[in-house]
Amino acid sequence: MVDVSKVQRNEVACVARQPNATSAVVWRWQARAAQWLCFPLGRFLDFGCGRGGLIAGVSDGDAEYHGVDISPQAIRDAQRDHPQYVFHTMDESGRTPYADGFFDTVALVEVIEHVPNERQTLDEIVRILKPGGTLILTTPHRGLLTFLDLGNFKFIFPRLHRLIHVVVLRNRGYYEERFVRSNEVGLVGDIDVTSDRRAWHRHYRPEEITGFCPPQLVLDKYAVYFPGMRAFMCLQAVLRVLSAGFFKRIPWPLSVLERRLSRMESATGDQLVMRFTKERKE
Repeated sequence: MVDVSKVQRNEVACVARQPNATSAVVWRWQARAAQWLCFPLGRFLDFGCGRGGLIAGVSDGDAEYHGVDISPQAIRDAQRDHPQYVFHTMDESGRTPYADGFFDTVALVEVIEHVPNERQTLDEIVRILKPGGTLILTTPHRGLLTFLDLGNFKFIFPRLHRLIHVVVLRNRGYYEERFVRSNEVGLVGDIDVTSDRRAWHRHYRPEEITGFCPPQLVLDKYAVYFPGMRAFMCLQAVLRVLSAGFFKRIPWPLSVLERRLSRMESATGDQLVMRFTKERKE
């Protein structure tokens, strides 16, 4: 296992791909991943791409962009919205249709906590990543506010969760797509599970992630961002429910505090970002 205490903890910001410092953007997962993808990407894969939002955010016309996801509907939506990129559905084991060493860069953004087997997923990424290639990984950090992860509300109170979406927020279409149709591809909500593992959003410390990594993956840098993110997400959800959907965002002046904290690096933060390199063969 890598001794993460000896690894550089901060990453040089990439002005070209980060939100403007005066913008109203809250830096969450995709924004952070884009910030760290501040180098020539070469042949790029977004592993767990959803509808292709990250690819659209980092593409600059000088690279080849691919995305894979377990959801056929997400891939169909991505192909419709972004026909200039290449998208494929991967099988339930996380196996992709690509040859060994196909990609220069792979992004794994808020995916590792959803998969049934972290090591199996990272083994597949190492297989398709070129020697010397880069993996950017983001995942929830195991910190002070892990217990506030609203992603687990659906597992604790499934009937109340459905009532809130369908009746209070009147989001039946969203609920059906995200939490019902997903069962058709082996997901429980948005979690891919096995019979011996609880359906749950997992949170990690850096050393836990490196413990899952095959020996070819070498940790270059990592950072933890956004103290209080889970608290803000809970507050936003409560305001939406109490206002029957009227408040979709956190109101001023709390929104200003949220934006400032989202830009902050802190050991107590809720977002973990890591950069790995696949070792070159001797």
